[in-house]
Amino acid sequence: MKITELLKGKAGLFFTVNALASIGLNIGIVGVNWFIISSTGQNEVLGIYGALSLAVAFLTLIFAGTFTDKYNKVAIMKYCCLGQALLFFLTAASCLLGVPAIYIIYALALLNMPCMVIFTTVSRGAIPAVWDKSELSKGNSIIEITIQVGAMFAALLTGFLYHAFGFSLLIFVGAVLTLGAYLILCFSKYSFDYELPEKEGFLLNIKRGIAYLRGRKDIFFYGLVVFVPTVVISASNTVIPGYVEQYLGGGPLVYGFGDMVFAVGAMFAGFLAHRFISPTQRPIWQNILFAVGALSLALFVINKNIYFFLINIFITGVAIAGLRVLLNTSFMEVVKSEYLGRTLSLLMAISMAVQALLSYLIGLIMDSWKVTGGYWVLIGLMLAGLLGLQWIRFEGEK
Repeated sequence: MKITELLKGKAGLFFTVNALASIGLNIGIVGVNWFIISSTGQNEVLGIYGALSLAVAFLTLIFAGTFTDKYNKVAIMKYCCLGQALLFFLTAASCLLGVPAIYIIYALALLNMPCMVIFTTVSRGAIPAVWDKSELSKGNSIIEITIQVGAMFAALLTGFLYHAFGFSLLIFVGAVLTLGAYLILCFSKYSFDYELPEKEGFLLNIKRGIAYLRGRKDIFFYGLVVFVPTVVISASNTVIPGYVEQYLGGGPLVYGFGDMVFAVGAMFAGFLAHRFISPTQRPIWQNILFAVGALSLALFVINKNIYFFLINIFITGVAIAGLRVLLNTSFMEVVKSEYLGRTLSLLMAISMAVQALLSYLIGLIMDSWKVTGGYWVLIGLMLAGLLGLQWIRFEGEK
């Protein structure tokens, strides 16, 4: 994949907006998570925050897929960026005015996820409108790259801006970046929509999406496996802050740099997955990356060296992000385009419910048992995904 391909036409707009918005949105994850740990010192509070925010995301995603399939995607992405920017500006102002941290934490738990998950769902649902069926692998690789560009720069900003200036400036920068994505979309001449075979009412749209999954249980169960890497990445956001501070003895610089190294590995995987893994090789590589991901997570449990932590988190990023590209590409090839948004949204809603439960349980385990206990949960998830992949067989044509 040539870099010039990322910057031309509709694909260039897609890449630029997703990369810019992703930096701001990831500041709302990476920066907020460190803010919670540094201001409260409790993994359980971080777990409660994660559970609440993911419960809100679950409720949002029940309807987000219908928005994805039914309404103008550029408009939805634009107003999600504007809404997130306004929330971040208000958060920065609250910090400067001395509002107690616990109030800011719980306000963000309720308000931080809706725009973020709708933007993410709509963006992934727009891939078939930007690339044709034969290039879905390229589209999934590019969206993975944009996600990791965002994560990398968000981690870098968190490590340095938080350390030097505090949370208020960091979240203000996140607001400026998401506002920038909004302004780019305001002046865009491109569309991310594709023609649907029929117009449907809102509730009927949701019912048809549910009926499609009920009629294709093979796709439903495969979709659950597809979201395992996403659940692992999300749950690791609860594990890593406490692991770095309480187990490795590191500060925001180590935490931010670790997240950045993970993102570099994941971005590397995004480039490699499309260029070097053919459709016929995809099944074996999915098995390999599930196994490598589980092994790399196990190594965190026995490690106390910061340098090895950075090496291992790079390997983890390559394995889990590469796996996500391959699984999403395979999934999009077997789902009808007109149901893709709803299918992704409903499955993501289920994954959010699982993530909400895991966030609270992981925080509790890390405080009441041992700080590395969260990694045992993530290892179990990866092994479950590997086993699930062996069990699924598709039922003929879609």
